[in-house]
Formats: sequence, structure tokens, C-alpha cells
Amino acid sequence: MAKARRGRGEGAVYYVKARGRWCASVSFGADPQTGKRVRRTLYGRSKHEVQQRLNDLQNRTGAELTNRRSPTLREFIKGWLEREVKPNQRATTYRSYEGIARLHVLPFIGSVRVNKATPSDIERCVAIVRELTGASMAGKTRTLLHGVFERAVALDITARNPVAKVKAPKYEKAPMQFLDAEQVRALLDAARGDRLEALAVVLVTAGLRVGEALALRWCDVDTTQRTIRVERTAQESIGAIVFTAPKTKAGTRRVALGALTVGALRRRRTLAEREGFATPDDLVFPTLAGTAQRKSNLHRRWWHPLLEKAALPRIRLHDLRHSAASLSLAAGTNARVVSERLGHADPSLTQRVYQHTVDSLHRADAEAVDTLLQGEKRPD
Repeated sequence: MAKARRGRGEGAVYYVKARGRWCASVSFGADPQTGKRVRRTLYGRSKHEVQQRLNDLQNRTGAELTNRRSPTLREFIKGWLEREVKPNQRATTYRSYEGIARLHVLPFIGSVRVNKATPSDIERCVAIVRELTGASMAGKTRTLLHGVFERAVALDITARNPVAKVKAPKYEKAPMQFLDAEQVRALLDAARGDRLEALAVVLVTAGLRVGEALALRWCDVDTTQRTIRVERTAQESIGAIVFTAPKTKAGTRRVALGALTVGALRRRRTLAEREGFATPDDLVFPTLAGTAQRKSNLHRRWWHPLLEKAALPRIRLHDLRHSAASLSLAAGTNARVVSERLGHADPSLTQRVYQHTVDSLHRADAEAVDTLLQGEKRPD
């Protein structure tokens, strides 16, 4: 039978040969103010001496632990964001979590103590957020709180996660927007001769994420071998643009290019040489000053006017990635190949996201089989 794990505050006594001393080590859980685990280590000449000192410490600290003030959600979440999220997650993730906490959690239940929070507190918060902003943000709020309380449980600040008993709000995702082949031709016609024509072409043919395309340098582009190397992405962080590695290993990839894309990139290279931004480390799609593009500026100053010129509905620049995937699948490309081009970590994700295209391909396949069999009717 496996030995039961020692509980918090029970401690351990053992002999340290290197020191020639007996040692007692004990953990008293996490300090609610710092989030750091509270540990004490004692040394003595004999096992009995160490055991006695350990017992005295446990008696004193036990009372302290009983009376220890649990932090409020406001105190704990702010510490969690700074100590754990900010150093270990992407800047965009930190900003997202911080915004959800500041706008949708702290105003409603920030004063509730972590170990006193109940499922009804969480349910009330989620319901308020749903009424004010919708089911999508309410779901994100619940997810964030679930992670916060999971960490609080791990640090022994509370014994249970109250979010576990609160159902996630149901909501329907907005239908995916993408351009069909005729609309893509209209877009590329409108972009012809534009300074950033190649950006539109790359996004709608290679299926890059916008941040991946804006992070491309000329050393990542090989028009001879007709490939693009994706190994970083551009993100806006506290007023600056930073370049980071893709989230997953699949995001780092080499994407093959067609003749249409190669031609657009060569025209972009010629223009970049005239602008003075054509060294291997220069960005392929910079501003007129040679700096990284901000997505918000790009949408307002270039993308929306381009859509108007092409007489197309106002969709996001990111939707060109959806268009690229849908066109590839409609052209008969294997879903796994499309997944690799998109940089999806799981091919099944590609099939789930673009199920509408996959379903139409299945229908086309069924109709093709019908046509084949009907064309081979036996004579009467």
C-alpha cells in the first residue's frame, strides 16, 4: 500500500549526512499576500531535539494559520497577474486577462475574500457580465475565474473552486466570414499596384496570420524556391510592437508559394529597394518609415478603403486567412496539408473550423459518385 502523503504542517524529520545534523522541514501553505509557499527548516544535533523544536513551531504556527486573513479577490488576482501571468504568458494574454479582471470581475466581486467566495457569487458576476456585454465575454470571465481559483486551491488559500459548480453560459459564435473565389479576384484586382498589394496576396493565398505576415523579413522570403519561412509574429504590447515566437511548434513552418504570390512579392521587393528597406533584416510590409505596422492603423488606413474600392463587404483582415483555407479545401487539397500550411497544431482543428467547406466537398463527392453510377446504367 502506498504511503499517504503528509498533510500541510505535519513536517518531516530526517538525517542530513553532509551536515552531520538532523533536519526538520515543514510547509505551512502559501502566504496569501505574496503567493509564495511558506516553509521552515530546522537543524539539531539529535532527532529528539529537532522533533521537539518542530512540535513547538507547529503549535505556534498552527494558531497563526487558523487566524490568517484570506486575501480578497482584488488582492489575489492582482498578485496572480503580476507574479504568474505577466512573466509566463504572452503580452496579449496578460492584457486580455488584466482587462477582463479589471472590467468584469473586480467591480462586482473584488471585495469578496477568496476562501469565502461561493458559487452564487460567481454566478452573480457572470450574470451581470452577460447582461452588460453578452454571453461571449461572460464565458471568458468564468474561464478566468476558474483559473484564478484553481491556483488559489493549489496554494492552499481555499479548499475548493466555487466556479466548478457554475455552468458556462451558452452562446452561438458569429458565422465565419470569408471571400469566395470571385470576391478574391475582385480584391486582388483592386489591390493591383498598391504599395501593400503583396500583403493581401500573401494572406489570401498562403493563409498566414496577420501578425505572422507583418513580422516577415526579407530573409524569410525565398522567391527562387518559392517559399516563406514563418518563425515569429508581431504583437502590440503596451504601446510598442514586439516580435515573439509562434504559440505552438506547428506555428513555425515553411509555406510554399504559388506564382501569383511570388510575382506580388517580387514587385514588393522592387518597391522596397526604392524605399530603402530591402536588407535581409528589413520588414517585408513596413510603414513608410520602415517600422512595424499596427493592425489598427492598417485596418483604418489601408484595409477598409481597399474593401470599398473592390465593392466588398467589410470583413476583418484576419478573415483572409479563413478565405485561404476555404479556397484550398474547395480546390481539393487534403485537410492535413491545409492544416500544416495554416500552422494548426491539430489537423482536426482545421476540419472543425472549416466544416462548412468540408461538408460541401462531401456533397460534391456524393454527387460525383451518383453521376458515375448513373452513367453506367445496364441496358434493359
